Amino acid sequence: MRLKSEFVEIDKVIHDDIVERNYEEDGTLTHRIFTYDREKLSIRCNIFQAPGLHIVESQINTDILLTNHWHAQSPHVRFFFYLKGNSHVINGAGNESYTHRAGMLQRNFLDTDGGGGTIFIKPGEVMHSIIIKMSTEFYISLIKSESWIIEDSFHQYILSKKPKNRPNETLSMDLRMLQIIQEILESNDIVEHRYHFLKLKLRELLFTIHQQTQYGTNSPEVASQPSDSLEKIKSYLALHLDNPPTSVELAKIFFMNEKKLKQNFKAKYGTTLYAYVVQLRMEKAKKLLLENHNVNELAILLGYHSVSHFIKVFKNYYGCTPKEALSNFRDIAQQ
Repeated sequence: MRLKSEFVEIDKVIHDDIVERNYEEDGTLTHRIFTYDREKLSIRCNIFQAPGLHIVESQINTDILLTNHWHAQSPHVRFFFYLKGNSHVINGAGNESYTHRAGMLQRNFLDTDGGGGTIFIKPGEVMHSIIIKMSTEFYISLIKSESWIIEDSFHQYILSKKPKNRPNETLSMDLRMLQIIQEILESNDIVEHRYHFLKLKLRELLFTIHQQTQYGTNSPEVASQPSDSLEKIKSYLALHLDNPPTSVELAKIFFMNEKKLKQNFKAKYGTTLYAYVVQLRMEKAKKLLLENHNVNELAILLGYHSVSHFIKVFKNYYGCTPKEALSNFRDIAQQ
C-alpha cells in the first residue's frame, strides 16, 4: 500500500510510504515528524506507521495559497478527521469536489481510483486534521471478533473487498471521538506496547462511530451535498469549548435564524445551547482533573475567564468543588 502526500508550492513531499498490507498481532509502531517553518508558512506533521496502518496528524498555518496532492494505491479504509480550518477538495473520492470544515469526519473504502485528489488551502487558514488509513487486511483483523459491528452497512461494504470509488460518507464528530483521537496522538508516555494501545483505541473509535451512526442522530451524508444538520453545530461546539461561540455567532456561521436555531436545538436535544456547552465543559473538566491538572489549568483549558467562575459552575454541575471531587476519586481508587 503506497501512500504519498506533497505540497506543490514548496516542492516538499510530506511522506511517500510503502505500508505492508498484513496485520500483525505484535507489530512495531514507528513515529516521525515532518516540519517546515518559514515566514508565511508553517507545517508540522506527525506520521505514525505500522504494518497495515498509517496515521498522519497535520497542523498548517499559511499566508499563501497551498496545494496538496495526495495519492493512495491499493484498497484501504480511510477516516479523515477535520479539527480546524477550511479547505477545498477537487477530484476526491467519487470524483467529487467538496469543502472540508471543522468538525467533519469522512470515511470511505477506496482503491487507487478515489484514493487521491487535490486540496487547496487559502491564505490565512489555520488547519488541523488527522487521517487514519488501514489496509483491508488490518481493518478486518482488527475487529474480526467484534459482534457489535456485524450489521453495520459500512463494515459490510468493506467485507465485500470490492471498493467502488463512491463518495465519502460525511459525519459530525462528537466529544468522545475527539477524546479518543487525543489519547492516540498523546500516547508518547506509553513506552512499551504502544502498538497494542493504539489498536485498542482504534477499536474504541470504531465502536463510538458505530454507536453514533446506528443508534444516535449522526446520519452519514454525501460530502458534496451537505445539510444544515444540528449535529454539525454540536460538533462545532465540541471543537470550540475554550472559546464557545454565542448563539448569534452560530447562526451566522451556519446561515440560520438565531431564534429558530435555539428552538430547534432545544426541541431535538432537550437542552439549550448554553446548557450543552456547560455539559461538554464539565465532562472534559472531570477527565482533565483525573489527569492531575490543577484548577487554574482547568479554567484556562476550558475557556473560563476566572478560576472562581469555573469552580462555581463545576459545583453547580457536580454538587462539589473540583478539589472535593478529586478527593472523592482518590478515595474510591484506594478502596
